[in-house]
Amino acid sequence: MPTMTQTLAVNFPRARVWPLLGDVEQVISCMPGASLTKPREGDRIFGQMRVKLGPIAAAFAGEGTLTMDEATHTGVIHGQGTDPKNNSRAKADVTFAVVEEGPGTRIDLTVDFTLTGVLAQFSRGAIVQEIANRLTAEFARNLEAKLAATAPVAEEDAEPVAASAASPEPAKELNAGNLLWSMLKDWLRKLFSNPLPSGKRVARRAGEGDVRGGASGKSATPSP
Repeated sequence: MPTMTQTLAVNFPRARVWPLLGDVEQVISCMPGASLTKPREGDRIFGQMRVKLGPIAAAFAGEGTLTMDEATHTGVIHGQGTDPKNNSRAKADVTFAVVEEGPGTRIDLTVDFTLTGVLAQFSRGAIVQEIANRLTAEFARNLEAKLAATAPVAEEDAEPVAASAASPEPAKELNAGNLLWSMLKDWLRKLFSNPLPSGKRVARRAGEGDVRGGASGKSATPSP
């Protein structure tokens, strides 16, 4: 199974973040494209993940389990789902650790996943890593907004996010097509913003030296 690591940070203490992570309804609402299909049953979670990849729209429906260890502030999520329409299947194991970091909290994630079927082509290399990076960043923003919206009125230590105290909007559908287009634009921007250093010039076109009489040392003027 391919493995990825991700880290996200929020400007709230672990004592606030940890309980929220155990509230599946709240967490799911922060994840773009994700929703619950029925109420939680103990450790079992039932939901779906909607993804749009250009002309391909997929909806993975399935179930998973969530276990959390209060003593170590770690947890494990096992999940799997299928999309019959595209004959695709996804499976993931996520382990996470919630760590105090100054006045805020850091969440370290390790994800082992497999993706089979039509969408398997998007599970390789830089594509899936970039999607994961941006998905994690969006989740962190939504999570922090959720924490700010539920902060006690008397709390004064959440000044960095006081402006976000309004209730956050529901997470939007994960449109990976837009992410891929954004990746391409970023790549082109970097390519054209880093010209070759002076002195390293592109070689002359083949034959150019002969026309000017430089490459072979012979004059290009025909003999009488």
